[in-house]
Amino acid sequence: MFLERIPVPVRAAAALPLLVALAACGTLFKKDEAVQAVVNRRAIGMAAGEFFDQFGTWRQRTELLDATTEFSWTSATASRTAAGYVSLDDRTCTLRIVVAKNGRIATADVVFDNQGRVSTSRCAELFGTR
Repeated sequence: MFLERIPVPVRAAAALPLLVALAACGTLFKKDEAVQAVVNRRAIGMAAGEFFDQFGTWRQRTELLDATTEFSWTSATASRTAAGYVSLDDRTCTLRIVVAKNGRIATADVVFDNQGRVSTSRCAELFGTR
């Protein structure tokens, strides 16, 4: 086989960048139950209009067959860099929000949770107790 001809140290060196990339994905796409609990405490049961007024508007809206509505929501990115180049702040939190027929949030699943300003979770910073 082809791999048998490649020395072990070379194969190990080639695998290292792949392992680092996978570790980075685990950090960006983390599934943290504690963060999800913080989001749930803040959002579940809240009127959808109140949520969007307080935390910013949705990005995408889908009407579902069971008369619920699913929203894709990403936190506002208002910080900008100086001196002409406009760059959005990349510290974001993305949720998949399902709103029941009564207009209240039934679920608010964390889809993407970037590094926060002062912690490892932007979602926890946004939805933590104020």
